[in-house]
Amino acid sequence: MADIQRYLNLVSSQHQNKPKFIAWLSNPLSILDDVAILANSFYSYFDIDRAVGTQLDIIGQIIGVSRTLTFQPTSFYSLGVTGVPYLVDPSPVLDDDMYRLIIKAKILQNNWDGTLPSLYEMWNTIFPDAHITVKDNQNMTMDVFVSGLSSQIQKDLMTNGYIIPRPEGVAVNYVYFGDPFYSYGVDADDFKGYGSGYWAQYF
Repeated sequence: MADIQRYLNLVSSQHQNKPKFIAWLSNPLSILDDVAILANSFYSYFDIDRAVGTQLDIIGQIIGVSRTLTFQPTSFYSLGVTGVPYLVDPSPVLDDDMYRLIIKAKILQNNWDGTLPSLYEMWNTIFPDAHITVKDNQNMTMDVFVSGLSSQIQKDLMTNGYIIPRPEGVAVNYVYFGDPFYSYGVDADDFKGYGSGYWAQYF
């Protein structure tokens, strides 16, 4: 209404006290004002961090990522209100949070320069609280060690190539841990010393 009033203030003084004229003038102005408000809101509606539902679907179409996965997510057990565990079969149709995650991942994949430092930077953008270590086996395979993912669906998305890019023709082996990996004499995000690091044997 503030924009409409700005134009109404331009009406000459001899017509300012004519309510019918002012009403006649306000009608089309209010329609244009609604259009202007909507146009100014487009950016926020299609901001990835704030978009929901159909808005995210449109962003996904532009980026080239579907809300419906190409695989069936892994079933898992959950506790009911009575405390009795029951098996949950997740839907392959993602909720907004997971869909937003793979949209962001796809954008980063499209801008990946093929280097490991860039891959780690990409990972930290998507999962700032989880950690990843990539080992190039020099035989067209690579090992990806992951710790700190909070849900099975996140692991499924990783394993099925929705999160990090896979070089063409390279096979990827994924290993998931809940804690940083044990490493003698090293104290970093991914590796911790005795008493803090996670002991594991990988075959």
